[in-house]
Amino acid sequence: MIKVRSLSQTQVSVLLAAYVGWFLNSAIFYRHIKLVVQQPTLLAGCSIAAEILATFFATFFVLRLTSLGGKWCAKIFSSVLVLVSVASAYYMFMYNIIIGYGIIASVLTTTDTDLTSEVVGIWFYLWLLLLGLPPLIIIWLNDGNAGLLIQSRRVKSALRGWGGVLLAVVLAWLPIRTLDKAYKAQEHQTNRDMPSYGGVVAHSYLPSNWVSSLGIFAWSRLNEDVFSEELLDPAERFHYTAPESLDDTYVVFVIGETTRWDHMGIFGYRRDTTPNLAKESNLAAFRGESCDTATKLSLRCMFVREGGAANDPGRTLKEENVFSVLRELGFTSELYAMQGEVWFYSKTDANNIEFREQIGSEPENRGKTVDDMLLVPKVAQSVSQFPKGKHLIILHTKGSHYLYSQRYPRSFAYYTPECIGGNDFCSKEQLINAYDNSVRYVDHTLDAIYDQLRDKKAIVFYVADHGESISDNMHFHGTPREMAPPEQFRVPMIVWASNPFLADSENRQRFTLLQQQAKAGVQHKHTEIFDSLMGCLGYRSQDGGINAKNNWCDRTTAEAAIKAATSQH
Repeated sequence: MIKVRSLSQTQVSVLLAAYVGWFLNSAIFYRHIKLVVQQPTLLAGCSIAAEILATFFATFFVLRLTSLGGKWCAKIFSSVLVLVSVASAYYMFMYNIIIGYGIIASVLTTTDTDLTSEVVGIWFYLWLLLLGLPPLIIIWLNDGNAGLLIQSRRVKSALRGWGGVLLAVVLAWLPIRTLDKAYKAQEHQTNRDMPSYGGVVAHSYLPSNWVSSLGIFAWSRLNEDVFSEELLDPAERFHYTAPESLDDTYVVFVIGETTRWDHMGIFGYRRDTTPNLAKESNLAAFRGESCDTATKLSLRCMFVREGGAANDPGRTLKEENVFSVLRELGFTSELYAMQGEVWFYSKTDANNIEFREQIGSEPENRGKTVDDMLLVPKVAQSVSQFPKGKHLIILHTKGSHYLYSQRYPRSFAYYTPECIGGNDFCSKEQLINAYDNSVRYVDHTLDAIYDQLRDKKAIVFYVADHGESISDNMHFHGTPREMAPPEQFRVPMIVWASNPFLADSENRQRFTLLQQQAKAGVQHKHTEIFDSLMGCLGYRSQDGGINAKNNWCDRTTAEAAIKAATSQH
């Protein structure tokens, strides 16, 4: 009888780390190596080497950690890691998608069996069988040793076991961390804003992409279910009636960043920073007032009903936001962001969420800067995936966030001299020149978004989160709102509609009210967004779900606001 030598758990971990870390990621390695060959640099070559090391040792580290619970724990968790990685590799290979937070959230929360059946078929099961069975055989037919927990009874074995784990951590983390610093230094020299290199790597490869996204999802749910008080849900508390015209409508909400209305040409600024917006006939633009002076705080208070966020320093949430409400009322939704406010993104209850590092890890975006124009193809993609409408797209831009010169390409350096380096002394004039260039790029980005929707029944809202104070060598926001200067509250609030949207008579009537208010110089506030978004889409609520005084599209409210603005002028 032939005796088959049993592998130790360490040996099994090495084999599985090579299988998951290298074999299942082979298509990703191929794409990245192909990019490096096209544009060879020493840093890019080192990156490939570091990523090959990191995928192996990071996988080995995770597998060895599973042995802390003993032999059976290691077998079970190793099997789960392999099977989920094999399943993820199928979609990464066949559909060229990034496994990120949105995918994980969709898989764990979807109840749409029809949608599931569309993407899980015979080829998926065949892939899972052929690539999942061999490593499972290795896991379950090898008893090996019991792992780190039992090894710890013997000092020498424990030292070897833990020494290997620590070495794996160093070899996985150190090269990536070193290159991350090198890329940051390069960004500083070239004045380019890139996604975090470590974040891009983590979202590009198995198993770190789904493991990290699962961790983010778990933390978001834990934070929401355990650490947060239960939020009032307006969709459950109130009754909303929707017009039939919404069934084939696309709603896009663009969240701006640090852009001030008093630096936009359409509001009378001395520079023509909004040439594209100025040409739009289906536009209503308002001088707005933010509810706070920092991104995290504004995101808490600008999308809930007035009073839906506490007036405390942290703007504690008390109610669900308008995006979550629209989802409960039958909208599908997707969120794409050039920032990383995942805590907020998860609260929108979107069908799919992709943030900066995930978008930057996509093959077509590798090596590209953090550029709001990367969101434009996402709009087209989202529309094509939801062709029937009643669909919401949320875009979170980088806008005019400091360092301003990193927000736009060199072709948009209209106003010079600019403030280029973060450590350079910059005059107020240089800072404003760079800031105004970024505003002009916001105008360009919005125009590109509108172009994706001109032939669709669509309405687009754009609202910045807060303003910015600018003076000699100083740029700042986030001043406590009780003492913040007025420019930190100055935000543009812009509504655009397509011709197909305005072909509906009721939509046209509501939009005309918006344009009349804009022409009269009516100013609006963040705290009115919830009621106005619902109201301007045609929703009605007889039991208080929409505050008419905060609804820009309520005729009585609009006429009173126009009268008050006219009398002031």
